[in-house]
Amino acid sequence: MLTAVGFIMLLVIVVLLLSGKVSLPPIFVVIPVVACLICGIGLGDINNFISTGLKSVLNTVALFTFAVLYFSILNDVGMFDVIVSKIMRYLGNKVEIVMWITCLVATISHLDGSGATTMLVTIPMMLPIYKKMKIHPEALLLLAALCSGSMNMTPWCSSVLRLTSATGGDAMELWRYVLPLQAVCLVLSYLVVIPLARLERAHGAGMSDAEFAELKASLNKPVETKVSMNIILFDIALTIVLLVAMLTGLVKSNLGFMLGLAIVLVVNFPNPKEQTKKVKEFGGTALNMIMIIFSIGVLVGVLSDSGMMDGMVAAILSIVPESLGSHLVWIISAISVPLSMFLGSDTVYMAIAPIMANVVTVFGSSLLQMNVAFLIGACLSANLCLVGPTPYLALGLADVDMPSNLKYCFPWVFGMSLIVSVIGGITGIIPF
Repeated sequence: MLTAVGFIMLLVIVVLLLSGKVSLPPIFVVIPVVACLICGIGLGDINNFISTGLKSVLNTVALFTFAVLYFSILNDVGMFDVIVSKIMRYLGNKVEIVMWITCLVATISHLDGSGATTMLVTIPMMLPIYKKMKIHPEALLLLAALCSGSMNMTPWCSSVLRLTSATGGDAMELWRYVLPLQAVCLVLSYLVVIPLARLERAHGAGMSDAEFAELKASLNKPVETKVSMNIILFDIALTIVLLVAMLTGLVKSNLGFMLGLAIVLVVNFPNPKEQTKKVKEFGGTALNMIMIIFSIGVLVGVLSDSGMMDGMVAAILSIVPESLGSHLVWIISAISVPLSMFLGSDTVYMAIAPIMANVVTVFGSSLLQMNVAFLIGACLSANLCLVGPTPYLALGLADVDMPSNLKYCFPWVFGMSLIVSVIGGITGIIPF
C-alpha cells in the first residue's frame, strides 16, 4: 500500500505543479501529510518524519539566505552596473562582439542566482542594440539563457539548492563535481556566438559605421552608484576572494556568505539602522525560497522515513532491464532538456530525482552523477520551460512569443546539452 500511495502522491504533486494553481509550499506540505494519513500512519510518526526532513535542509536554507542577501546588497549599491558599464565600453561594430557582450552581461548578472534578475538586466540593456543591428531578439534570449543556465550550477542558485534538498546531497560538493562541465557549458555558450553570428549576418544583421558611432555615444553615460567607487572596488575584490576561498574548500559556503554579508553591510552601510533596513528590504526575496526548501524537507522526510521510497524504488528496479541500468544516468542526462521543458524543473528536481537517486545507486552510479545528469539539461533549458514564470518574463521583455522562441532556441540548447553529456561520459563525470 505504501508503494501505491507513494506513486499516487508524486503523480498528484506533478499535476498540481503543472497546473500552476497552487503555490509550492502547500503542495509539498499538505500532500505528503495526507498520504501518510491514508496509509494509517499516526501524527506522532508524521512529526518525526518531518523533523528528519527539516534537519536535512538546514544547511541549504542557511546558504541560500546569506547568499541572496549578499548579492542583493551588491546589486543595490551598483556593483554589477559598474562591471557591466566597463564591459559595454568594448562594444564593437560586429555582430560577434555584440553577442559576446551579451554573454558577459548575462554571466555577471546571474551571480546573484536569480534568473529573473538576469533577464531584467540583460534584455532591456541589449535589446535596443539588437534591434539597431537587425539581430533577431530570439538570439538575445538564447545567449542569455545559455549563460545564465551555465551560471545556475553554482551552489547558491535555486537549481542546485532544490535538487540537493530533494535528493539529500550537498550543494558545495555537487558544485565541485559539476564544475568541469559547468566550465564546458560556459565555453560552449560563448563559442555558440560564432555560428550564430554568421547565421544572423546571413539574414541581414549589421549596421553602418555612422550608425554604430551614434549608438556608442548613447552608451557612454556615467554609472550612478549609491556608494563611492573605492567601496565598489572593495566589493568586487571581496566577492572574488570569497568565490576562490569557497571553490578551493578553504571556507565552507555557509560561513563564507555569512562573513561576506556581515562585511558588505558594515562597509556599504555604516549606519546600523540602514543595515537593518537593507536586511528587511531584501529578506523578502529569500523568504519564498526558504519556505520552498523547508517544504521540500517535509516531502523528503515522509518519502525516506515512511517506507514509500523503498517501495517505489523496488517497483522501478523490477521493470528496469539490467542491460539498461548501467546507462541510466547518461540517458537521464541526454533527455533532461525535453524532460525539464515539458514537466518543469520543480517536477524534475523534487518529484523525479529523489526516486531515481535510489534507483541509479543500485546499478553502480552515484548520487553526484545522477544530480549532474538532471542539473545540466534543466539549467540550460530554463528559458524554454513551458510551465515556469521566468521564461515568460524574458519573452515579454524581448517581445517574442514562445513558439518562435522554441523554434529558434531548442536546436541550440538541446544540441549543446548532448555535447556536454558526451563530454561528461568521456570524462567519467556522467557514466555512459
